[in-house]
Amino acid sequence: MATLIALFAGLLVVVAGLAVHLHRRRSGPTENLDGVLAEQERLAQARALRSSYSSIAMHSSHGLTTDDLGRYHR
Repeated sequence: MATLIALFAGLLVVVAGLAVHLHRRRSGPTENLDGVLAEQERLAQARALRSSYSSIAMHSSHGLTTDDLGRYHR
């Protein structure tokens, strides 16, 4: 029983450590202007995709066309 508790405690420590590491890595500043511009471009692209391919848009259209795929997947 003690071994099982130790195993779960160890897993909990590993998961908590990974969560802290990922949180610190993502919340840090971007190192240069190129990174900021790339991040802004990706966010704008994600915003456009969410509005273009929302559930309502997909159910009221014929779906993706090859032109749409070429525009967003370079």
